[in-house]
Amino acid sequence: MAKSNNSLKWRFDVSTFRLLGRDLITDRITALFELVKNSYDANAEKVTIQFLNVSTKNENSKIIIQDDGIGMSLDDIQNKWMVIGTHSKRETLYSPEPHKRRYVGEKGIGRFAVDKLGQYVKIRTRQKCDEKELVVTINWETYQNFAEQKQQMEIPLFTDIENDYEYIDPTFEKGTILEILAPREVWTLEDVFRAYKELSRLVSPFHEAKYPFNIYIQAPDFEPYLNPKLVENNEKEFAYQYFELKYDEQTQQQDYLFFDTHEQKVVVKKGEKPTFGFVKFYLYYFDADAKSRFNAHYKGTSVNIDGIKIYRDGILTTPFAEYEAADEKRRDILGINKRRWRATFDRMGTRDCIGYMEITREGNPQIIDSTNRQDFLVTKEFSELQEFVYEQLDVFMRTRKVEREEKGKERLNSFDTAKGLMEDLQKELKRLRNAKSEKKQEEIVNIIAEKLPEMEKGLQAITLEFQETKKEEERKEKMYFSLMSLSLFAANVSHAVRTTIYSIKDDASYLQKKLIDSNLKPKAERINREISRLLKVVDFMLKYAKTDLPAEYFNLKEIITNVFDAHETMLKERRINVELTVDASLSLHGNQVFFQDIITNLISNSIKALEGCLVRNIKCSSFVEKNEMTILFSDNGVGIPESKREWVFGMYNTTTQEQGGAGIGLYVVRTNIETLGGKVTIIDNEMQPTGTTIKITIPFQK
Repeated sequence: MAKSNNSLKWRFDVSTFRLLGRDLITDRITALFELVKNSYDANAEKVTIQFLNVSTKNENSKIIIQDDGIGMSLDDIQNKWMVIGTHSKRETLYSPEPHKRRYVGEKGIGRFAVDKLGQYVKIRTRQKCDEKELVVTINWETYQNFAEQKQQMEIPLFTDIENDYEYIDPTFEKGTILEILAPREVWTLEDVFRAYKELSRLVSPFHEAKYPFNIYIQAPDFEPYLNPKLVENNEKEFAYQYFELKYDEQTQQQDYLFFDTHEQKVVVKKGEKPTFGFVKFYLYYFDADAKSRFNAHYKGTSVNIDGIKIYRDGILTTPFAEYEAADEKRRDILGINKRRWRATFDRMGTRDCIGYMEITREGNPQIIDSTNRQDFLVTKEFSELQEFVYEQLDVFMRTRKVEREEKGKERLNSFDTAKGLMEDLQKELKRLRNAKSEKKQEEIVNIIAEKLPEMEKGLQAITLEFQETKKEEERKEKMYFSLMSLSLFAANVSHAVRTTIYSIKDDASYLQKKLIDSNLKPKAERINREISRLLKVVDFMLKYAKTDLPAEYFNLKEIITNVFDAHETMLKERRINVELTVDASLSLHGNQVFFQDIITNLISNSIKALEGCLVRNIKCSSFVEKNEMTILFSDNGVGIPESKREWVFGMYNTTTQEQGGAGIGLYVVRTNIETLGGKVTIIDNEMQPTGTTIKITIPFQK
């Protein structure tokens, strides 16, 4: 193609190396991950990381990463290693024979991790048949200095920097050595230990590999690492219970956890292939005793039970190792802790389990880790993968509930036994008082001595039950206090806002009266109208903030209309048509805030479901049927599949996650309806061809 005189081309400023290195890779352990992954891709079977003189900054400080992989030629260095975003691993998906490992580094920027670790790097590499060893030196300070030369007339470009290389006599058989000189940070014993801990999770312990991949760490500054120490992962060995889910490609079936209500236990059953692709899932649960054993073994270290990791083709995907000491700051990619915090007391958190989920690049193409190695891209498939994990954890936790109930029964039985023994003891003591002979007294005392340990055992059991119950109640009490404080805060804020709005309303009303003949009158009327609407919303909030409302009679139509009025602006902005056909004569007896909450959540769900629809309709109607009142709430949105009509009423189960659905609304709806003595179900939609109809039935009081 002939070159146009009016053409432009991309160029890269010299500071690009900073963007791809220190700025993009936010944690030095993540940088180590990237470089060790390169060794994995190079068919290495052994990688040794040495931290030399790193406890202080001095001229002898260095980090050396050495592997026994296939090494690199000058052509590899020039046309692959030193090409940003190289496509070589995207064209050739597997490493050379005989290892044939699925390449895990595809973006072609992981090599910039060396800039995160040190000022410059010396690459020493040799392929098996090479007579010489190739040495390439890259000094990142040169790039930095070049970027700061303000006197240059032209923009300094990344590609203008030249890096020296030479050939020397070989010092090793094959592989690559990265000598990272002038480390940017001092390393402590805790830092090295964290590197050990995180690298122990780099390869899935269940990955079926023909050839090993072992990592060793040596740090002579610190006693535990005076000699090379093999990185091992033994955390799962302390678990209390374990489940394994696999799949069958021939039958196209995936393993799922199911709760057998008859046997009262969790079983593994086959199901259809998930939309996000097949996965292997290994789940280890830690009860209180298992946690105690785990904590005792790792006492004095930063090792924690920390949830589920995702591995692609055997290698950890993301997040890598961005460290946060505080629990609340740690990344929770799958959202396990978030849903537990906002749910009931029977949810599993990341401090209760260790899990390994294995995916593949071919089998799960839409589960994509982000460039910064700390998140996943939010795709439909990733959201469904999260739901899969939630479902398995929730099923598994049902066994914990059964076990707690069984343990409670055992303790109560022990107490009943102790109670019976206590009665026997009273009889024996009475006999003892009446016994005349010393022999008879000795016989009775022996009987009492035999029964005392069993009685003590029963009393200990009930004491333990009481202590655990008290602890659970205290935990619930703290949460309830938090909710009450939040309610009080909402009330105080709403009162303050209402006072301000009333002042504005007075001014708006005054202007509306004075500007009778002015062109500004329509604007004054609009201000007054909007302020009135705001007052409705605030009044609604104030009533909702009251937590001690008694049961009372309230008019059904009035309550439903008020809630829709509070959402009027939002509904109009989204061009949603509303049809209300509610019998004005119907009244309910109960907590009207609960009922407002029901309608609010139904409106919120419908708004999310209507995103993307050209015509948007919501319909709410009521009628009397036999001895109960029926309310139908419908929309013509995306709808809910028949297979999920019961599932969506569970906490955090939602079909509108992409529109911001959190899976709380229908759970609250069902809870509040049941509080009123009613039932809620999803029926065939009255707005065909798409949409959802929620049917609420509430019995009349006799």
